[in-house]
Amino acid sequence: MEDNKTNTQDVGTTTTPNTEDNKVGKTFTQEEVNNIISERLKSEKAKNEQSIKDAVAGAIAEHERQAKLTQEERDKEAKSKREAELKAREEQITLRENRVKAQELLAEKNIPIDLVDFVVDLDASKMQERIETLAKTYNKSVETGVTDKLKGNPPKDFSNNNDNGDDKPKYKGTVAF
Repeated sequence: MEDNKTNTQDVGTTTTPNTEDNKVGKTFTQEEVNNIISERLKSEKAKNEQSIKDAVAGAIAEHERQAKLTQEERDKEAKSKREAELKAREEQITLRENRVKAQELLAEKNIPIDLVDFVVDLDASKMQERIETLAKTYNKSVETGVTDKLKGNPPKDFSNNNDNGDDKPKYKGTVAF
């Protein structure tokens, strides 16, 4: 392993004319590459150590703050924390339920259920309004698209019939049975 660090090989450069088609980048020796990598590793290690120090300092400060509180204050704080967690969990469940309802409503209205993220909301009435608005807009857009596709010129009549208002076909000559 020590041999790998001490042996450096020079990477040869090719001499090509400097044209727009051939752009040659800078070449590095193995030693230069090792230095670049070691510098990056050192900087990343320093960043990680700093973030760990910050996290430990924050945890110590929180522990000291908790130690200064009375038992009643700690209980009150724990209760409010539990309530906040329950509220967040309840909102997640409500959102999941409303998402399923929205998918069902969109399927009933023949609207792709991929659009459910645009209408789902915690408030059911807001969600219903959004679905109605989306349905109107979507149906109008589909109708416009279909009419645009169906537009065109009617086929031309290439027959040589002169229309006199008669619906009877005109025969020249006699017909034998």
